Amino acid sequence: MNAESPDWKARLQQPGVLAGGAGLFLLLVLALCWTAWRWNIAADRLAMLEKQAAEGFLLPPSSTRTIRIDPRASRVAGVDVGGLPQRIDLLIAATTDRYDQFRVSLLRDDGTALLHAERLVRDSNGNLRISLNSTLLPNGRYRIRIEGYTWRGQLQPVVEARLQVMGK
Repeated sequence: MNAESPDWKARLQQPGVLAGGAGLFLLLVLALCWTAWRWNIAADRLAMLEKQAAEGFLLPPSSTRTIRIDPRASRVAGVDVGGLPQRIDLLIAATTDRYDQFRVSLLRDDGTALLHAERLVRDSNGNLRISLNSTLLPNGRYRIRIEGYTWRGQLQPVVEARLQVMGK
């Protein structure tokens, strides 16, 4: 019988290899703890979404409100929904003659995009029209970015307006 220890066992018993193995094990434990913590957050969000889905995401509007926005005016347009779902008709003054078609983007104040309306044309009064349900917009400040399409189909920034939703 051969009682000698094989070469690979001697290499594994060196202090550097043992420290590396312990570090790798610690890293694995930390990764599993982080994953379990994130899993718990995802489970909470899933429960919240299931509750919201049971109640319904969009409620039918009870009334219609027309908001006229002039992006050249530096004031913030306010919408007070009063807790009831409403259909909000946005009439955005597009006074430039450089573009025939526009893209209107509705962004939260942190830059998250909520809506992109592509290839809009002005109505007979020179306004861009967008209608949306107020249950789509939680309380907060929003930016309305208006961009024009060039003859090549490229987007050029035109103007930006501000909108504030409150009352929910």
